[in-house]
Amino acid sequence: MKKKKAPTVYDVAKLAGVSPSTVSRFLNRTTYVSSEKSEKLKKAIRELGYETNQNAVSEGNRRSMTIGVLIQHPDSPFTSRFLNDMEKMLLSLGYSPVIATGHWQRNLENDALDYLVKSNVDGMIIVTGNIEEEKIIQVAQNIPVVAIGYQVKAPNVCSIQFDNTMGGYLATLHLLQQGHVNIAHIKGHSGQPDAINRFEGYKKALAETGIRYRANLVKQGDFSSELGYEKTVELIESNIHFSAIFAANDQTAYGAIKALTDNGYKVPEDVSVVGFDDLPTSQYFTPAITTLRQPIEEVGVICARSIINMLNGDPYETRIPPIDLMVRQSTRSIYEAVKEP
Repeated sequence: MKKKKAPTVYDVAKLAGVSPSTVSRFLNRTTYVSSEKSEKLKKAIRELGYETNQNAVSEGNRRSMTIGVLIQHPDSPFTSRFLNDMEKMLLSLGYSPVIATGHWQRNLENDALDYLVKSNVDGMIIVTGNIEEEKIIQVAQNIPVVAIGYQVKAPNVCSIQFDNTMGGYLATLHLLQQGHVNIAHIKGHSGQPDAINRFEGYKKALAETGIRYRANLVKQGDFSSELGYEKTVELIESNIHFSAIFAANDQTAYGAIKALTDNGYKVPEDVSVVGFDDLPTSQYFTPAITTLRQPIEEVGVICARSIINMLNGDPYETRIPPIDLMVRQSTRSIYEAVKEP
C-alpha cells in the first residue's frame, strides 16, 4: 500500500486561505498574525494532521524556525532566482528566511552577518561575497552554516561551489574554437571569488591553446551593465583590436552589447559576446546571448535542504549539477564571416 504523503505548509495555506509565509509566521511566532487567521490556521492544521518536522518547541530546545540568508545585492536577477526556490523549500519545511544584504561591500557584509546572528536564526546560508573564512568558522561554532562560493573545511560548515574556473574556461574555449584570438574580458567585482575564478578560467584557456595573455584586453568590471557598457567603450576607444568579449556575467554582457551597438558594431558579425549565468532574459535579448548556465534554482533548493538536515543531524547533499554552455546568437565563427561575400 502506497504511503500517504505528509501535508505541507502549502496544504495548510490552501485550506486556511492564507499565504505560505503567513503559515510560517504563525508556526514560528515571529510576527503578529490576526486572531481570525490564527483560528483558520489552527483548524486547517488539525484537519490535515500537519506536524512540523522538528522538535523545536520542546523545552530546552526551542528554535526560532528562521534561517539567516546573507546575499550580495537585492536587485540582482541571480539573487532573485536563487531566493525564490530556496524560500519555497524552507517554507515547505516550516522555516522562514531572514534576509540581509552586503551590497558587495566587505564591511556591510560583516555587519549584515552580525545582524543575522543577533536575530537568533537557527542556521545561516551565505551566498558568495567576501566574508573571511575565519568569520564563517566563528559563526559555525554556534549554528550550522551553508556557504556558497567558499571552500571552508570546518565542523558545522557545508561549502557548495560552482566550478567558475571551468565556466570561464568553457566560455573562452568556445570563442577560441570559433577562430577568435583577440578575446577581451570584462571582469566581475575585484576580489570576489566567482570573478577571480572566471578570470582564471579565461587565462587557462588562452594558455592551453598557445595564445599570449594580454593585460590590455582585460578590464575591471563589477558585474553591472553600467560598467559593462563603460569598459567596452574603453576597449573601443583604446583602438586595441578585439573580435570577441567574454563578460563576467550576463548583466555585464548586456552593457557590452549596448556599447558595441551604440558605437556602430554589430553583434556577432563584428564582435562576438559570451556572458555567464543564463539569466531568464538572456535568451530573449537581441541577439540572444551565448552564456554559461548555472543551476541557480537547484542550488537554492539544495541549500535549503542542507541547512535543515544539518539542524536535524541528518546527511546533507553538496553535489550540484554542472555548468552548461548555452550557444545562442551572440557568438559567431570568424571562419563563417570570411566566407560571406
